Amino acid sequence: MFNSKIIVIYRIVALLILSVPIALNLYIKGDIVSSIIYVPLITLALSCIAIFIDGKLEGLLNRGIALPKFKVPAANIQLKTTNDDINFNSHC
Repeated sequence: MFNSKIIVIYRIVALLILSVPIALNLYIKGDIVSSIIYVPLITLALSCIAIFIDGKLEGLLNRGIALPKFKVPAANIQLKTTNDDINFNSHC
């Protein structure tokens, strides 16, 4: 529930950031070159960055769900490994 709220808030903020170049072009009354070339390219670049960050954010938030924390099984706690019995000072 908390993860979905974070993603929704991020997407709203990303939408507002993506609309900034268009709003600036309307406010400044840019010429034809900026309206046809620069504004769409800036919006496309910001969209690619937002999509990349969205994917990373979803992966980060869903990692706790998909990958539970590793716990050592209780039956294996008493087992010794072969390296536990080696005395490294006996060879000197």
